[in-house]
Amino acid sequence: SPGAPTSATDTVAGVHLAAYSLGAWRGFVLGVAAPRREPGDHTIASVAAVLLSLLTGEQQSGSGAARSSALVRMLLGAAAEDVAPLLGGDRWLVVHARPDAPAAPDPIAASALGAALGSPLVDVARDVVRVLLPAEREPAPQSGWTLGVSAVAGPAEWAVADAQAGRALARARATRAGLVRYGSRPALVDLVPEEDAAAHARALLAPLSPALAETLRTWLSLHGSWDRTAVALDVHRNTVRQRIAKCAALLGADLDDPDVRMELWFALRRA
Repeated sequence: SPGAPTSATDTVAGVHLAAYSLGAWRGFVLGVAAPRREPGDHTIASVAAVLLSLLTGEQQSGSGAARSSALVRMLLGAAAEDVAPLLGGDRWLVVHARPDAPAAPDPIAASALGAALGSPLVDVARDVVRVLLPAEREPAPQSGWTLGVSAVAGPAEWAVADAQAGRALARARATRAGLVRYGSRPALVDLVPEEDAAAHARALLAPLSPALAETLRTWLSLHGSWDRTAVALDVHRNTVRQRIAKCAALLGADLDDPDVRMELWFALRRA
């Protein structure tokens, strides 16, 4: 049940005992007995418990077979919304995560993160772990990770949610926050018909390459901070300055003018 302990320890007749619950399935427990407690024992046992939780969970729920079926159907041309019920529902979040340590995430760490968030749907893409999470499983900050979370999306909007999670992660890293959620509250831009807004955005931003547009978006979202934009984009601050200067030249706009910034932000949200 929620809030129940997931591990317990005791010492009996000089033997150190530890028990770890393996997920939500009854009857599955990892037990460890050792003559003495060594540094790192708890970490190793916790990782083992996470991996065993994934294995026992699949055996009990059949989720492994369901995921395999969903993958085959998508490879054979099925739409995402048609296979989503096999994976768990029609309302989802996408989470992007980067480890706080400089090393790239490995599959074991990624699986452990997915288990902690409550989903086995995990992808390691170079230095970012992506997790597809049913919307009812509210993501929480995770020690050792920086997380960006998308707005709730249906299967047809998974690609949009993926981009949102990436932007939220960039902002989280720039602001040194453990978890940032993509803003989904209604805004003034929602008062303009979608087709009109998209056409305006395409026309206004036409001179910019995708890299320049993303730099401008990130710079505006961070209130013009060179340093935080550089952190978010993993580039040198001078690169940010050069790109923003190029944006200003290509657009023929004064980026210090708040009205110009507002119009560009409107367009970038619809780009």
